[in-house]
Amino acid sequence: MIDLHTHILPGLDDGARDLEESLAMARLAVEGGVRAVAATPHLFRGTEDILDSRIVNKKHMELEKALKDSGIFLDIYLGAEVHIAHNLIELIRRHRKQLVLNGGSYMFVEFPSEHLYRDIRQLFFDVMTEGITPVIAHPERNAVLARHPEMLAEFIGTGVYCQVNSGSLLGVYGSVSRDAAWTFLENRCVHFLASDCHGTQSLPPNLDRAAVMVRKKFGDETARALVEDNPRAALESRSLPFVPDPVIQEEKKRSLKIRIPSFLKR
Repeated sequence: MIDLHTHILPGLDDGARDLEESLAMARLAVEGGVRAVAATPHLFRGTEDILDSRIVNKKHMELEKALKDSGIFLDIYLGAEVHIAHNLIELIRRHRKQLVLNGGSYMFVEFPSEHLYRDIRQLFFDVMTEGITPVIAHPERNAVLARHPEMLAEFIGTGVYCQVNSGSLLGVYGSVSRDAAWTFLENRCVHFLASDCHGTQSLPPNLDRAAVMVRKKFGDETARALVEDNPRAALESRSLPFVPDPVIQEEKKRSLKIRIPSFLKR
C-alpha cells in the first residue's frame, strides 16, 4: 500500500517529534503493509518557513538514511498539507515544488474545521489553472461538508479529488467524522485513503485496518484503487485510474443553491 498523507518527518510540525518517533511510525506502517508514504507537513496560512526546501530536504535525507541503517524498507516521498488561504496562488507560484506531491501535479489542501471560504470554487479553479489538481484532505472533518456531503460531490464534479482519513473510518475523530467518511465512500466521492498519521499513539499509522473495512464493504477493486492504484498514479503525476461518478440525491441537488450561501457567509 501507499500512504499519501503522513506527518512522519521529524520535528517539522505537529507530527513526529524526533527521528526516533519517525522510525517507530515507519515500523508500524511497514508492519501494516505500507511500502511507500508521502511526507506532507502542514503549511498554515501566514507560515512559510516550513517550505524552506533546505530544511525539508535535510529532514527527508536524515530519515531515509536512518531507515536504511535500521533495515526498514519504506520509500519516502515529499509533499505538503496546505491550509486554504486567500494567498494560495501566490504561494503556489513561489513554492510550487514544495507544495505539490512528489514535484508533480497533485496538491493536498486542508479546510478549516468549522466553515468553508466564500470564494472556494474560484480558488479551486485558479489552482487548476496553475496545472495543479487539488486533493481535499479529510473533508469529513469539516463541519459543513460532514453535514452536507452533496457539497463535496459538487466540488468533485469540477475536477477536485478527495482523501479520507483511515482514522475517520475507524471512529478515531468521533461519530460525525466517521459517518461522514462512510457516506462519502457510499457516494463514490473518495479517491484516496490515507492515515494522516502524526505519531505512534493517538494518531498512529492505521491504513491497514481501514483498508480491510473498505474491502469488506466495497470490494477488492475499490480498496486497491484507494490505497494502491490512485496513490501510485498521483505520485507519478498521472491521471487517476479510479474516478467514479459521484452520487448526489435529487432532493439535495435541488436545495443546493439555497443552502450553500448561508454556509459560506460564516
